Amino acid sequence: MPRKNLPEPFGIDKICFQDCFTAPSLRHFLVLMTGWVVTVGTHTISQVILTVEAHESEHFVNIYRFLSRARWEPDRVATVIFLVMLETLFPSVSELVLVIDDTLNNHVGRKICGAAFQHDGSAPKGGKKIGYGVCFVIIGLAVRLPGISDRVFCLPYAARLWWPKSSKVKPQGRFYKTKPELALELIALTRSLVGPEITLRVVVDGGYSNSTVVKDRPAGVHITGKVRKDAVLYAPPDPHTVPAGRGRPRKKGAKLPKPSVMFSYYSTDWDALFIELYGKETVVSAHQFNAIWYRVGGNEVLAIVLVRDPDEEYPDAVLFDPDIDATDTEIITRFSHRWSIEITNRETKHLLGSADPQCRCENSVSRAPLMAYWSYCLVVLWFVGQFRAGKDFLFCRAPWYPKKHITFSDMLAAARRSHMTTRFLVDHGLECHSPKFNNARSTRHRLWPKRAKL
Repeated sequence: MPRKNLPEPFGIDKICFQDCFTAPSLRHFLVLMTGWVVTVGTHTISQVILTVEAHESEHFVNIYRFLSRARWEPDRVATVIFLVMLETLFPSVSELVLVIDDTLNNHVGRKICGAAFQHDGSAPKGGKKIGYGVCFVIIGLAVRLPGISDRVFCLPYAARLWWPKSSKVKPQGRFYKTKPELALELIALTRSLVGPEITLRVVVDGGYSNSTVVKDRPAGVHITGKVRKDAVLYAPPDPHTVPAGRGRPRKKGAKLPKPSVMFSYYSTDWDALFIELYGKETVVSAHQFNAIWYRVGGNEVLAIVLVRDPDEEYPDAVLFDPDIDATDTEIITRFSHRWSIEITNRETKHLLGSADPQCRCENSVSRAPLMAYWSYCLVVLWFVGQFRAGKDFLFCRAPWYPKKHITFSDMLAAARRSHMTTRFLVDHGLECHSPKFNNARSTRHRLWPKRAKL
């Protein structure tokens, strides 16, 4: 007996994206996004086309041209997805937490645009942190989903292709920019999408904790990052100090010891904090003070937090935040959200194949991974909408592996199950076009239902 409370099939509201594409490109975009979610295994463009049987309705070259030659702006699509996420997850909010990081998609080939040997943060431990491929600077929205999971999800909605100067094939007509400069572009893009009453708190790693991001950031943006242990810090100037002679008042106070030295001081006052880090309760020792990191933040006074794990499970860290009124617990918790983008990078590569497309030209290399990132966001939005409606997802729980929370793999499996009988490339209410091949004579078999994860 069929159940009446099953979730609606995964789909994309094409009305939201009508201003981003022409009519043919919009159809190809909907097919690619839906096929990217339904496809299991390697997510090459050809595999996505075969999964949704797009080649039965039109020539497959049209979908390849959509990525390589069609005129559409990824930032406009990112804007729509970001606004939909705000409307669905944050209908009324005063601040947003964003996370920025970069990831390397490993590829092999000399003619791939932007490919070269470069740093690979996801390389196995013990080996060289170097890989060959293309690098993307990603920005995502950190969200919590009450009732679904206690984990912080990072929804990547925009990205920029970065290429080293040693790459053999470089993008044409584009000036070289560093990773922090690309990150600043993404921050400025997001800042332009929200009103001045919303504060953006951007969490970055040590690679983006520099003057390019901190000094040149737009108004209403706070950067939370890491301080070098050998950084030169100064105490804030005393406003009550009267200048001894001529000239302007001092903008910096006395020079402070380096953070690496402060960890070994016996006079440092440590506060024990019971805090949740990376999904579990942890006890850490923290010491907070205000200082000026002139090389990075200029004369701006920053809140500096020294963090030490008594159990030595985590290495010592030094964090900074422009919000001097924030407590050490808030700053540490805020910085711990950065780990969510690492999980997102892993899931988009393993489950959605963001590094699988075999593209070489500039547009295709830049656009293909965005299909995986946008699919990640749309799957989460679809699941949240169905979860709030009280739909039954029929999760299969293994008795030897009881799950307490719903993961993204569960959301993706539910989206695939919900779309088992959906037709592609045909609008609802219209007649289905006859396929090119006669199924009775053709040896083609519809294998995508068998490949879908049940």
